[in-house]
Amino acid sequence: MNRTPIAAGFAAASALALLVAAPAFAATPIIDHWSDHIEHIEQVEHAPDWCPDVPFDVLYTEDSHGTFRFVQHGDGNYYGGSSVTSDFSWTNVETGATLSATRHGADKDLLVTDNGDGTVTLEIQFTGPTTYYDDAGNRLFIDAGRTTATIVIDTSGTPSDPSDDEFVSFLPGESTGHFETADRDFCADILEFIG
Repeated sequence: MNRTPIAAGFAAASALALLVAAPAFAATPIIDHWSDHIEHIEQVEHAPDWCPDVPFDVLYTEDSHGTFRFVQHGDGNYYGGSSVTSDFSWTNVETGATLSATRHGADKDLLVTDNGDGTVTLEIQFTGPTTYYDDAGNRLFIDAGRTTATIVIDTSGTPSDPSDDEFVSFLPGESTGHFETADRDFCADILEFIG
């Protein structure tokens, strides 16, 4: 059901993990306490493909925070990982009805590969539960387990500086665990729960 926030969460947290040439000594780890706020109208942000049958504007809001760690491994590669707490929702702007969710977990880079063209490919995983609630606060669904993905990042010519990285692409991987939203139609759920 929840494809956009998972992609955004992976991209935001993992975009900071890069590959650099192996130095003679390990670099000092980067530890950063982060927070992020996202807010947009889904039909504008993801036009023209976002739920074309939904006849009302939907406001997506996400507030996330965690601790990011960027550490050099013995092979010279830098690997990132982050704890994540995220509250996100979809709101019918006409009625105020909201479908919301809370995610707690961690993401980390499993494998970092230098592509030789200024980009790196990150094989990442996210673990932890996501719980969905209706407008009255009743629990609807829970997804819990492990999800993988592949992300490509452009290092902007500074592979040791994660602050100027540019997201290039995202490819979802596999999910293992208990995922109650796996076979649901997200757009039908939007119509049912906030329509």
